[in-house]
Amino acid sequence: MRSFFTDYEPTEVLQPTTAEQVQAIIKKANKDKTPLVPVSTGTNLQDTHLPSVKGAIGVDLSQMKGIYFDKLNRNVVVEPGVTFADLEKQCRKAGLRTLTAIDVPAGGSVLASYLEMMPLYAWPKYHPWEMLTMEGFRADGERFATGQMAMKQDRPDKYSWGVSFAQVARLFCQAQGTLGIITKAAVTLKTVFSKSQVLFYPCANINQATKALKAFLSTEEPHELFGANRQYLSELLGLEKAAGLPAWTVVIVNRGADQEETGYKKKDIAAIAKQLGGKLSVSLKGAPRAAENVLSEIGSPTGSPVHQKTRGWAPMVTIATAGQIEACAGLMPKSSGAVLMPLQAGGCFYYQPDLRYREADIEKSRKQYLQICTKLLKAGVLMPRPSALIAGEVAKRNPENFKLLRSLKKAIDPKNIMNPGKLGL
Repeated sequence: MRSFFTDYEPTEVLQPTTAEQVQAIIKKANKDKTPLVPVSTGTNLQDTHLPSVKGAIGVDLSQMKGIYFDKLNRNVVVEPGVTFADLEKQCRKAGLRTLTAIDVPAGGSVLASYLEMMPLYAWPKYHPWEMLTMEGFRADGERFATGQMAMKQDRPDKYSWGVSFAQVARLFCQAQGTLGIITKAAVTLKTVFSKSQVLFYPCANINQATKALKAFLSTEEPHELFGANRQYLSELLGLEKAAGLPAWTVVIVNRGADQEETGYKKKDIAAIAKQLGGKLSVSLKGAPRAAENVLSEIGSPTGSPVHQKTRGWAPMVTIATAGQIEACAGLMPKSSGAVLMPLQAGGCFYYQPDLRYREADIEKSRKQYLQICTKLLKAGVLMPRPSALIAGEVAKRNPENFKLLRSLKKAIDPKNIMNPGKLGL
């Protein structure tokens, strides 16, 4: 299968079913000096789970589907093959829900999505602390773990306790396989509220959208909060045409135990909307089921197919300030979709513009993608997990950071067998 981001495919694919088999694969690869590229389930938006070099072996982790469900502590320990759909089945019975990822389908791996820092709809409310502890094998095949997973356990529910946010764990984020393969992780679950309310705030341009997102975030009330341009939003809502929608729309989801709770949250946000010179709405013209569709998509995202009805879809995963986003607003073609999410109290944003292309023009589109990404980098935009097409340019523009990452990689993976040629750590 050819990808927009790389022409390389694995020479063969191994499919372990246990952690011990994963360890054996890594140790053999070290002995043979064979590159390994692990794949969980689903997508990570930029195909960084595909090889960046020739001769790599794929390690398909989709059959590792172990789950330990801890209703009392609202946590769950999952293996890489557990999908959002798998986990949601158990959550429904317990009155809990998963934290789903933007543009990652229900068939996507929970562990890989969280490990690789896929943007979650719940980040504005809960921040990126969805993963607690983890266990796996380093690039040399030796076991490692964080928090209480690193200790001998007398009962399984303690696996999710301990040093949740240890920095050593963050080293292994951004790419499954670069420093080792994670085979088990404890992740958080959240309570299902009986009432959900979707509000829309129309914006004339992206500058208004970033200001509104930052202002609404300050209340700390929305459970989900994002902005989308008309192209992206029309696809998310399943509309045939985007023309009737505002240039940008901020989408706010309030959740609560009853209507009184969601009602006062709406009043708070409406007051801010008025200060901004705009007005909230509970509906969108031309989209009679907009609120229902938003909740459905958050509950079980469609993934890339929602954007690929007639053309290919190549997202650009970035972190940027409002000023950088404003400076880059004119770089994207008119056909591009884009989604925004406020981070760090609105100090920066997850910004995901995209390029639409036709398969017959893939080489031309790759050049266009590279040109746009290069201009984004010049403007200071951060690409935390660059695709294979732009990885070299990212390294060139951040030589000191790249040197440090390479030194870490060499220390942990001296034979360079894990995800060779990639930058994501």
